[in-house]
Amino acid sequence: MNTKRILEKARAYDQLVSIFTLMLGGGEAGRLEAAELIRKLSTEARRDLRAALQETDHLLDDVILQEMRERRPWKL
Repeated sequence: MNTKRILEKARAYDQLVSIFTLMLGGGEAGRLEAAELIRKLSTEARRDLRAALQETDHLLDDVILQEMRERRPWKL
């Protein structure tokens, strides 16, 4: 991977972290700013963001199900 490509990836990841941070902060202003950042993302970066959100959603489901199994194994 060349240096230019690495820097582009690093900037894209920085933007994704900023979007998550703004959304976690809550509030309408953060949401609007996150939307602006999303609009500025490349197609590839938007795809990465969507994939990260889906993976996070699946991970959260897995954790919740595991906790339920540990607390009440007879119910699952």
